[in-house]
Amino acid sequence: RRAGPLGRGRAVGDCGALLGAERGEPLGRHSAGGGGRMASEESRMLIPRSGADDAEDGDADDAELRSSRSSSCSGRAALCAALCVLAVGVLLLAPQALAPQAAPDDEGDNPVALTSSVIDAVRYVPSGFNLRSSECAPFSMDPNRTVRANMVQRQLTPESSGLMRSGGPREARSSCSLHACVPRPPTRVLNLENVCLHNETFYLLSDRDAGPVPLMEDWWGDPKARTSYKRYLREVKSEAQIPGRHVWLRHTWVVTSPRFRFGLGNIFHSILEEVGWFGRMMTCAQAAVDPDTRYLMMHRRRLLGRNTVGRLWEIATGGAGTYYIPGEAADTAFCFQRAHVESEGGEVQPIAASCEHVAGLHPAGAHQWPGWPAGDRTFVGFLSIVENARARLGFLPQVPPVAELWAAPRVTVVHRLKNRKLLNVAYVVRALREAGFHVTVVALECMPLEAQLAAVSNSSTLLGVHGAGLTLGHTLPQDGLVIELRSAPCTEEARGVPYQMRRRHQIIPAPLSGVGPQVTCPPPWKYNSREYDAVVDIDAVMKTIWEKDPIASKWPLQQRSPRR
Repeated sequence: RRAGPLGRGRAVGDCGALLGAERGEPLGRHSAGGGGRMASEESRMLIPRSGADDAEDGDADDAELRSSRSSSCSGRAALCAALCVLAVGVLLLAPQALAPQAAPDDEGDNPVALTSSVIDAVRYVPSGFNLRSSECAPFSMDPNRTVRANMVQRQLTPESSGLMRSGGPREARSSCSLHACVPRPPTRVLNLENVCLHNETFYLLSDRDAGPVPLMEDWWGDPKARTSYKRYLREVKSEAQIPGRHVWLRHTWVVTSPRFRFGLGNIFHSILEEVGWFGRMMTCAQAAVDPDTRYLMMHRRRLLGRNTVGRLWEIATGGAGTYYIPGEAADTAFCFQRAHVESEGGEVQPIAASCEHVAGLHPAGAHQWPGWPAGDRTFVGFLSIVENARARLGFLPQVPPVAELWAAPRVTVVHRLKNRKLLNVAYVVRALREAGFHVTVVALECMPLEAQLAAVSNSSTLLGVHGAGLTLGHTLPQDGLVIELRSAPCTEEARGVPYQMRRRHQIIPAPLSGVGPQVTCPPPWKYNSREYDAVVDIDAVMKTIWEKDPIASKWPLQQRSPRR
């Protein structure tokens, strides 16, 4: 199985399939079949195709796929070889007829198509998935191959910055204001005008020369191979004192360095750490995400791409440009008309003193920064991402309290297809339906990220086994309930405080009788329960929903008997 721009993850060894792929036909494209008691309810949304941001990924995928085609067919039987030769001949003779009919900037991605099916009054997302599924249906959207406008960081170099340049050189004085406002890092943000960045030093155009002041000291990446860095703030009298080639840039820039200490693919850490870092910075700066904003990550390498962090970042920024400075541009001084710059570590007093001095060079009200402070448009982290995802799919962006939305509880069950499966999920679904609840069963691994966010946020209760997917419980309405199932009857984690989850949250271990007759609690199990599938304690689940779901908990007692 090879990964390619058409039908990523599909089998591409068959020559007939390869010929279809060359014609631009997605492999395994089908329509969701219905029959018997299934009523198919489909809703689709198209996102415009992306630009050339993913060209490098697309070119690499194309080359890899062509190589796999050649090698797989060469060792085939004579018939397959003859078909491959014939296909190549047809391609050479009629390339225009077989070429995909797509826009020049098409990188092989598919527009987002979202479907659901209803079987026995239970909704399944995406369409084609049900409780017997062990893998994503071939016609489901591949979450990593949907169109994105900004899935890959661009290099910021003198050559690539042509359309963003402003006039220069500039001898205007810098302006600076310091906000220190959040308890978790980054704890300070500088809002700067007319500032230049060369290597790791920000230069303020002042009326004096002053030594460098420590602005930021931290590290990022794998704790076992960490990358440390230090940044400085320095005042200079003239732009001529700033080293390197000067490139002045338009737009408002957000200069940031998320830590990426837990990789790029774990949604739990991506939401709580990387998105949390970005959200705290933007909230502290009172800054908005808008079309005029650009983002500079100071890691000196490309990190965002077809990974969880990249997809979250794209939904957060709405497709605006995100950049990094490569090594070959290290001697360039990039100068910003306006920039929000994070600060963490070191003493705040020298930074504040430098900012106050530069700000004092201007009369009150001399600088007008359009759109800042952003007020109620301020980006507030993951909540803003959820609102953007819901808006893309046609939902109201804001998620009101549950009691204002529905008359009956809406329970979303996360059904994992590969591991940590719910062994008695069919009985769980039946019990929920008999209680009168609206039930949706989702296979998150078969859904684009914005669909995951929107589907879960449309719930009053989220039910699933312990794992990163339950982090999406943060998308629920503020009074929503998260039920976290464990595959062991008693674990050390079950005794502790739930990790960074909301106030309506319950951990339910597996029932003792469902695991083995020799099991006792305490002491807690030491086994790594993540390797086990889970038996759901249905009685405990129903009791928790009756007690903590914001709608079910208000139903009268006589309404709580199962409906058969």
